[in-house]
Amino acid sequence: MLKRGTCLEPLISVNSCLFAVLILLFSFFQTTVFAVADNAAPEIYTPSEKKRLASASKSPDNRIRVYTSASERIRKEIEKDIREGRFEDAERTFYIWSALLSESLADIEANVNPKRKSNRLRHYEIHLRQALSGMRAPGMRVPTELYDTFTSFMEQAEEIRSKLINILFDME
Repeated sequence: MLKRGTCLEPLISVNSCLFAVLILLFSFFQTTVFAVADNAAPEIYTPSEKKRLASASKSPDNRIRVYTSASERIRKEIEKDIREGRFEDAERTFYIWSALLSESLADIEANVNPKRKSNRLRHYEIHLRQALSGMRAPGMRVPTELYDTFTSFMEQAEEIRSKLINILFDME
């Protein structure tokens, strides 16, 4: 043990202060990084769509109705972003749309009875077909900055649409 008044006492006190500061800085940066990562995760649904999904938890048809309206909202957002030259926002929105389509397909595959031809599912497939067709329209010019993202999204969306057709017409 060190006695009071030795020359090492200030050094120990400085070291313990530095150690405490380092711990505080580490915890600050760690919580900051996680907070930024949580905020960076894109939200698929608006608060009203989340509420509608929660209330429609027992009915696949009602959830499909929410998926259709969310998909339409996201499609319009992409078109607006491209028109206004906000390509980074459009790219982020493509990923949100992709997540929505994947989530909706998983829900539909798990909960829709293929023996019963769901009108909501038909409307969703029609909406998706028209949305994808509109994305390919000559008026919808995708800049080179978005070409790879656009191409991969379109391939995934077409694959999801074909799976919906398989469910509708029981072609598996």
